[in-house]
Amino acid sequence: MKKTAGRPRQFDPQAFLDTALHAFWRNGYHATSLAELKKASGLASASIYKLYPDKRSLFLAALQQYMEAGLTRLHQREASLSPEAALRETLDFGALLSTGPDGEKGCFSIAAANEMLPGDDEVRRKIEMMFHGIVSRLTAILRQGQQQQVFRSDEDAQAMAEAIFMMLEGMRVYGKIQPDIATLRAANAFIVRSVLKTHPLAGEE
Repeated sequence: MKKTAGRPRQFDPQAFLDTALHAFWRNGYHATSLAELKKASGLASASIYKLYPDKRSLFLAALQQYMEAGLTRLHQREASLSPEAALRETLDFGALLSTGPDGEKGCFSIAAANEMLPGDDEVRRKIEMMFHGIVSRLTAILRQGQQQQVFRSDEDAQAMAEAIFMMLEGMRVYGKIQPDIATLRAANAFIVRSVLKTHPLAGEE
């Protein structure tokens, strides 16, 4: 008995974008071909071209999704946690991402910057938007903590945020050589201590 043809695979735009993101993240923009993406997703060219006219537009969409997800997580911590808890969780999340398989992958935005910059103004604008967004959210967390007298106020909140941001991004690069998470958490604890407001010892006036 002749078998009937199976139903064609349904095109899920989000699933395809996720597939593309991880391919670009793993291999880089230049080393990832549309042919490889078609094979990985099982989709035909016609389905892909309905949303993305070329590989570059797909890459930019994947990069945008990655960046928005990171900024959303940071904003949610700022909105739902105390300033100290938001800072601690942000630092610990960075440590977790910098160990194990995630650490070896590194940060997609840093990888894109290393591969595409200088020379690609559109990618530069996207990465600049993300980096400034992270610093902005960290600044808001620190300023809120200063207002609540949790964080020190003798230093500018934005300057502290810039330093923490550079530490976080450096940690993602450090993750490539698989550092011990205890080492990263010890460094995170130092960062937290450096921004906490110092309180007088018990019994002192």
